[in-house]
Amino acid sequence: MNTKLAIAVEGIQNEYSVAEHFGRCEQFNLYEINDENEVVKNEVFQNPLAGNHGGTCQLPHFVNQIGANVIIAGGMGGKAISLFENYGINVITAPGLKLEDALKAFTEGKISGYQECEGHQGDCH
Repeated sequence: MNTKLAIAVEGIQNEYSVAEHFGRCEQFNLYEINDENEVVKNEVFQNPLAGNHGGTCQLPHFVNQIGANVIIAGGMGGKAISLFENYGINVITAPGLKLEDALKAFTEGKISGYQECEGHQGDCH
C-alpha cells in the first residue's frame, strides 16, 4: 500500500521549506510514495486557513480529507498531534529542513517521530 505524505510548506522567493508552524503554512504538498520509496504522484493543496491563526485545529480534518497518512511539519502543539493521531495520521516534526531535504530524509527512513512544541501544549499551531 502506498504512503501518502503531506508536508506543511512555506516559501520565500521560491525557496520552500517545512513550515515551522503547521497551522500557518501556505500549502500542503502531498506525495504518494510506493513500496520502493519512489514518489509516484505529487499534488499541492493550499491551506484553507492560510494567514489566519484561528481555526487551525480544523486542519487535521483537512489533511485527512486529502488522503494523507503521514504529516511532516516543523512544529506542532499537543492538541494537533492528538487530532492527527485520532485520524490515524503519523506525525513527524522536522524543523529547519528544506522541502526537498525533508522528502528525501523520509523516503530514506532517516526521520520519524515528533516533539511537541515548547509552550504550545494543548495548542493546534
